[in-house]
Amino acid sequence: MSVSCFVKLFIVAIVASLAGYYALSAIDPQGVPAESLFATGITLGVLFGGLLVALASKPAAASQEEGTSNIYVGNLPFNAGQDDVKNLFSPFGNVADIRLVKDRRSKRFKGYGFVEMDAAGAREAIKQLDGNDYAGRTLRVNEAKKKGED
Repeated sequence: MSVSCFVKLFIVAIVASLAGYYALSAIDPQGVPAESLFATGITLGVLFGGLLVALASKPAAASQEEGTSNIYVGNLPFNAGQDDVKNLFSPFGNVADIRLVKDRRSKRFKGYGFVEMDAAGAREAIKQLDGNDYAGRTLRVNEAKKKGED
């Protein structure tokens, strides 16, 4: 859960607790301390606020996932850097992230990586770049598989 979700949840909890406190104070329940009413309001606010925040943030996350695609780029030259890969993909759309894979021990680039970019640009980049020559190497460009997929 992101920080903004916690902030929203906290605000909803405080508003709900204050509303519950003042509503119950207006009814004037006999024998119930004000602190207990406030604590009950906080608890209910957290529960309902969490549900509201979760429901409100789900469509935004789903549309964000649909808005970008992750592309596997293989057979890159070993001297290729992030700027080179960005220059290769940027004509097709907005490049959000580039992750070039390095060997853990030698720290050398392994010749492949992943590019995250807008979905329409990703489809076009795959169509245009897969199988093309780049710095003397035939690129392999396709949609990246999620971990665990074969």
